[in-house]
Amino acid sequence: MAALGAVDSGGTGRRIRVLPDVIANQIAAGEVVERPASVVKELVENSLDAGATRVAVDLEQAGTAMIAVVDDGEGMSSEDASCAFARHATSKLSGVDDLLRISTLGFRGEALASIGAVGETTLVTRRRDDLAATRVLVRESEIVEVGETGAPIGTRIEVADLFGNTPARRKFLKAPSTEVGHVSELLTRLALAWPQVGFRLTHNGRTILDHSAVDDHLERVRQVLRAERAQALMSFHHRTGAGVVSGWISNSSLTFPSQRQIFTYVNRRYVKDRVVTHALLAGYSTLLMHGRYPAAVVFIDVPFEEVDVNVHPAKSEVRFRRSGAVHDLLVQAVQKRLRSQDLEQRSGDAVAQPVAGQIPFGGQPGFGASPRLLLRPSPSDAAMPGAAFPVAPVPSDPASLGRPNPLPERATAGDGFFSRLRVLGQVFSGYLICQGDDELVLIDQHAAHERVMFERLRDSERDGMVPRQQLLVPVVVDLGAREAALLRDHIDRLTSVGFEVEPHAGDSFAVRAVPALLGDLDAAELVRDLAEDLVEIGRSRRLDEASESILSRLACHSAVRVGQNMSSEQVQALLRSMDHTDFSGHCPHGRPSFITMSRGDLERWFKRT
Repeated sequence: MAALGAVDSGGTGRRIRVLPDVIANQIAAGEVVERPASVVKELVENSLDAGATRVAVDLEQAGTAMIAVVDDGEGMSSEDASCAFARHATSKLSGVDDLLRISTLGFRGEALASIGAVGETTLVTRRRDDLAATRVLVRESEIVEVGETGAPIGTRIEVADLFGNTPARRKFLKAPSTEVGHVSELLTRLALAWPQVGFRLTHNGRTILDHSAVDDHLERVRQVLRAERAQALMSFHHRTGAGVVSGWISNSSLTFPSQRQIFTYVNRRYVKDRVVTHALLAGYSTLLMHGRYPAAVVFIDVPFEEVDVNVHPAKSEVRFRRSGAVHDLLVQAVQKRLRSQDLEQRSGDAVAQPVAGQIPFGGQPGFGASPRLLLRPSPSDAAMPGAAFPVAPVPSDPASLGRPNPLPERATAGDGFFSRLRVLGQVFSGYLICQGDDELVLIDQHAAHERVMFERLRDSERDGMVPRQQLLVPVVVDLGAREAALLRDHIDRLTSVGFEVEPHAGDSFAVRAVPALLGDLDAAELVRDLAEDLVEIGRSRRLDEASESILSRLACHSAVRVGQNMSSEQVQALLRSMDHTDFSGHCPHGRPSFITMSRGDLERWFKRT
């Protein structure tokens, strides 16, 4: 940018000028129109704001030759149709206060102006009471024709030769299949949020996507995600003073290697928000293995004035006024639903058997086509009640194991799924083989006991009993004013997970102790990371993760190991504890603690069916 007061070479004394409209519109288009999917997004959102019940998108040559979006919405008058191509022309805002409570998908008034700058655009629109439709033709931001034509109620916008006047932009487009895929993914996201609207996508005359309008939201989920995937999802609903959250989430057994199966919406607007995504994953806590993600369709509804959707040109990001409260809303909702499912599973109801690791017919890593379960009995004088094979005892003296009593019980009486299992034996000194009503159950004794111990330790963490390691020399950490203010508010939480931190001079803090199991980490860097997270979401995700990491490592050290034989009494105590422990189907690292094999699968393996 030219410096103020700079003089051009011509001696006019002026180097700053107002850009011509055509250049200004193309610059604006660079923010709004990145690829054909960007055009479709803006136009379909306008259709939804217009009350459409049917939206059809037609593409030719992946959208570079032609994009047409047709809807049956309310349409526009002739005057509005012409005005709609002016920059910042919108029917959705009338005053500054409207920016504080945006309730529509579109509002910026840049879409049609930007699209008209990078492609020949034809608008045909008609209202219900109009005898004729209005047709407007735009080339390079200039309206070249306005007239009447025949057309049904609604609006059709056709964009031809996208980026034809800016060929350099077209070079950055990907392969046609990729560009069509972006459009399909966009319509999928919109369809999930608008079940009462029908969506259709065709490319070069071939139908790619066709979702008819439905009254039942779950039916739309089945349409989009397919019936088998939808069947594995659990509905949930939760309300607090911060808002309402609802939708569907997968249990912890159905996971994916990426976040592509996560769809999050705020007031029916699809967004990729770090606070929302983190809250969803935090709700799963220790139930997911590292690098694995759930499937989820999440709708967050908050008052319009509580969220700013005007923070990104493509409106793909939002900012919450109370991000911490929204974060808690989603975390609580997910944990509540997962805990409810876990209780159903541990109740042993026939309709809700545990599915932590069902083995499908045909094999799974670790099992061949004809699995060999080598049940080698360990020398022992103590046999389990009803066991087919004896199991070597573990010394009952806790000191001989170098760890606390491995099988504390949260409750006594219980006749849940695990307690009712008939224990057949122990294999490879680490896995329990049990029989249920109509299935074989294999339990990883270390993973199961690790979850039991983790939940006990999590209870004790609330009392501030996590061991800590004193530093020989206190470490002084300097923070910014905002980070320091937030960290002061969370000193008690730091203390509860094993830190000893106290305010120092100004915005500095002295770190005198850290959790014992994290003693090898850089204390200053860890505290800085905690403070930065507090700024990002109003609370630190690393505080939660550090707490869980500490507790899971303690649980791992205190749990019975693979390679250690267990006595009959210890096995029975472990099974009873699993019935009374939240999320006992997974260890704190997200691995399954047991797997099941149905009788039918066994019979198919042995060719009996």
